[in-house]
Amino acid sequence: MFVVNGRFLTQKPTGVHRYAFEICNQLSEFGVDFYVAVPKEINPDYKINFKTVQCGAFNGHLWEQISLPKYLKQQGNPLLLSFSGCGPLNYLNQIITIHDVSHERHPEWFSKNYCRFYGYMMPRIGKKAHAIITVSEFSKKEIIETLSLPSEKIHVINCSIPSYHTTENDLIRDNSDEKYILSVSSMDPRKNFIRLVEAFNNIEDKSVKLYIIGMQFKAFNTPDMKKLNSENVILTGYLDDDSLQTMYKNALFSVYPSLYEGFGIPPLESMSYGCPVIASDIPALREVNGEAAMYANPLDIADMSLKMDLLIRDTELRNKLSEKGREQVKKYSWIKSTRQVLDLVKQYS
Repeated sequence: MFVVNGRFLTQKPTGVHRYAFEICNQLSEFGVDFYVAVPKEINPDYKINFKTVQCGAFNGHLWEQISLPKYLKQQGNPLLLSFSGCGPLNYLNQIITIHDVSHERHPEWFSKNYCRFYGYMMPRIGKKAHAIITVSEFSKKEIIETLSLPSEKIHVINCSIPSYHTTENDLIRDNSDEKYILSVSSMDPRKNFIRLVEAFNNIEDKSVKLYIIGMQFKAFNTPDMKKLNSENVILTGYLDDDSLQTMYKNALFSVYPSLYEGFGIPPLESMSYGCPVIASDIPALREVNGEAAMYANPLDIADMSLKMDLLIRDTELRNKLSEKGREQVKKYSWIKSTRQVLDLVKQYS
């Protein structure tokens, strides 16, 4: 028996929350003896098929740092797994997950409070925890360098695509004359949307639209995105899973112009629908996507425009990238990742 930190269930699902949610779903499918400890308020966007136990009177950081460890100590100090965020500072029997250290590398992207909190908490909890899970070899290297944690303590367990992907019929394109490019991510400064829009505005085919899908969060120093709205640039905000599927399968291609990533789920998600990908030429995205994506310098607006123009014109190239993408996605699986989690858990149970 072990317990999962369920604070992630209070927030709308982004990449780190998807990771926690998908691992928990798969643990339940395996019939593993565990449950997720949660605060009172859970976001209704999650379709939960695993056991949850409500505890404590707080929410957010106070719940994680006060209510959760108090509850665990009352239960005999079971092993705690945290798949997103930190985990409680004053609890020893735990495994934590650090997806990336962007707040250390680029504090200017985040609010001061966010940087102070995670800058203080992560190295201290990392030193106390039995082990640390991360999502790529790149992130492992970054954690070792910035947090001074030993290599043998850090275990790479990859992400995969969200499990709402269903049948082959869901991959059939709709009959639509609209030509558009898709970009999916939270409205985080590192996602580089300002440069993306500048590059898009320079493309040759002015009939093509750009849809940017994602939410804004208080933790980020997000620039004013509303000024990016134009006739051909549409900011949709958050979309539910069904709507997002439709957008992916009918897009010409997707662009992921991020400046820094630990893993980056959206390019793989795009590939799973046969939607070709232009990704930033950065280490984590090269590691995850291999030869299945076209790469562009995220700091070079002209290079991004050039790659978009090429992919808009070249149907054969889009088809080749689509085929490569479908094969690349097969390398990642929540089943495989969950088995790796269980192998790690066995060492400390």
